[in-house]
Amino acid sequence: MLEGVSILWSEKVKDELVLDGNDIELVSRSAALINQKYHVKNKDIRKFLYCIYVSDKGSIADED
Repeated sequence: MLEGVSILWSEKVKDELVLDGNDIELVSRSAALINQKYHVKNKDIRKFLYCIYVSDKGSIADED
């Protein structure tokens, strides 16, 4: 992963990765790299179940 981006396994949802970081550009590029790496090739996408989906985007508010 790119520097400043951390990956966490979600405890609430099965098989969910959470990318966390301060720089939106680095987080977005990290997500794009993961998506490109695991892109389905030469298979019928309708029958292939293992895909990567973006479920939520947003920033984390400070607790101050």
